[in-house]
Amino acid sequence: MKTMEFKGQDGLAVKTVLSLHGFSRHEISRLKFTKAGIMVNGIERRVDYVMAKGDVLRITFVDPSRAYGESHIVPKVLYEDEDVIVVHKDAGVVAHQSHGHMDDDMVTALNMRDPSFVYRPIGRLDKDVSGIMMYAKNTPAAARLNQQRIDGVLKKTYLAIVSPVMDKPQGTLRFFLAKQQGVKARSVGEEGKSCVTHYFVRESNGVSSLLEVWIETGRTHQIRAGFAYEGHPLEGDALYGGNVARIFRPALHCASIRFLLPFVQKEIRLECPMPDDMTFLLHSGC
Repeated sequence: MKTMEFKGQDGLAVKTVLSLHGFSRHEISRLKFTKAGIMVNGIERRVDYVMAKGDVLRITFVDPSRAYGESHIVPKVLYEDEDVIVVHKDAGVVAHQSHGHMDDDMVTALNMRDPSFVYRPIGRLDKDVSGIMMYAKNTPAAARLNQQRIDGVLKKTYLAIVSPVMDKPQGTLRFFLAKQQGVKARSVGEEGKSCVTHYFVRESNGVSSLLEVWIETGRTHQIRAGFAYEGHPLEGDALYGGNVARIFRPALHCASIRFLLPFVQKEIRLECPMPDDMTFLLHSGC
């Protein structure tokens, strides 16, 4: 549930006031069908109610209930407020409920920690990828954060270990990525969704390179498939031909995030250090 208050403006209807504060027609429409969703000075009103100066508009979004199981996962919280929570997801943890993962996912763990909200993932990380995951706690926050992803306001950086050593210190990969029927791996070719991936080499150990990566497009397996196609698969990424001798999951980690709070234009920057398995891999040499 999300509750907000606004001051009335003389002669403006409720729907106009909400529109001026950035609410979409869909969000305003949902309020129309929510009991006590629109209150002016403590009295339930319609969206066409004309407000006067000094009136107090109070709106309440109620999210639909969802069923959750029980989880042993204890979320590692990096940031939290009434609209958003950002956590460090360990490799092996599923980001959200899916077939076969109804009680060992991060959303269930968050619900056990505080069942007051319906948590919506903003973006995703594969099960075996570690790092920063963000969740919105209400529908309007989710809409605004997802729009930030589309507009490029919300930005993430990743750390990836690839082999063999990259021959260029930095670069940009541009390709098309397609889903194959009945196959988990994505294919790079002349069809599919366009992908743009930027990188620079942080360091190399003679066998592999640690890359800092940021993407303009958020496609499933974009980083993993793209570097494999270039002949530099991620260490540990068996799905795309990576070496599994020294690490048993894709050596990929979401290391930082930058975004604006959904209802306040305040920038938040968070970092999450590279996990021990990737650090050991990088510094263990051959």
